[in-house]
Amino acid sequence: MARWSRRGTALLGMVAAGLMLAGCASPPASGGHSTSVPSAAAEGMLRTPRAVTVLDAGDGAKLCLGAIATSLPPQCGGPGVIGWDWAEWSGAYTEAAGVRWGSFTLTGSYDADAFTFRPADVRPGNEGGATSAGSWSGEADFSTPCDPPEGGWQVRDAARTTAESMQRVFERAMTLPGYAASWVDRSRIPSVGAEATPEQQLAETAPHPELTIVNVTVVGDVTAAETALTEVWGGMLCVTAAERTEADLLSVMSELMPQSGSHQVLMAAPNTRAGRIDLQVIHDDGALQQEMDQAYGVGTVIVRSVLQPVG
Repeated sequence: MARWSRRGTALLGMVAAGLMLAGCASPPASGGHSTSVPSAAAEGMLRTPRAVTVLDAGDGAKLCLGAIATSLPPQCGGPGVIGWDWAEWSGAYTEAAGVRWGSFTLTGSYDADAFTFRPADVRPGNEGGATSAGSWSGEADFSTPCDPPEGGWQVRDAARTTAESMQRVFERAMTLPGYAASWVDRSRIPSVGAEATPEQQLAETAPHPELTIVNVTVVGDVTAAETALTEVWGGMLCVTAAERTEADLLSVMSELMPQSGSHQVLMAAPNTRAGRIDLQVIHDDGALQQEMDQAYGVGTVIVRSVLQPVG
């Protein structure tokens, strides 16, 4: 595993979470074989979290652990797969324009220095198209952390509960001392079904400030922040305390930007609501997380590995 330092971090860069992955073709589920890893040999081995794409564009098979380009054939980068033989997987992969790819779950050993993965157990996947190991787990959380006020959530001043005043409250929020994050909770807006008319679908996507809870987090005086925001916003409002400001996180991100380049990093992005930076790598044995904790404080940078230990 490469070593990073606070001033000399070598990262590949940011891969946008939510990149649309190509569902270009569906490889048949039949064909190929699987091998088993004896329990005694499993120690120290790593596994993919689920079926991911193995792709060969003519320069050797690669394990697609990051984003996959939406094209036919798909494109990706990743560690080379040692000893891969497509003849063993007849019927379990797709081929187009000289490129072969298929969906597999792999267990084996990863060599970070050589940027290679040596499989000891391979099982064909049941997912169609091209699949990556995925970006940061979980969907974005836009819920409201405040408990409902006495009497329930209500608009306090309808005259200041408009689309324009909603825009002003977010502009005001970003000028607050200790500003950390802001978002809207639209869970009170009724959802329309799949058979909704275009007019109903349009109504659902409208701003609806009277049904929206504005959420703001700050480091410092929460009461003062709430007072400043209610001067321009009469709708439902939740202001809570944060551990780190947005400026602090962006400062850390600027230090984590690429210096010399590294093929170990799949994603780096600030999560302002959670007050942290999410850093996704191919594999960390704990050394990188420890270094991030020492450099920036525990909980500021959360390192997560795609390849996970067996067992």
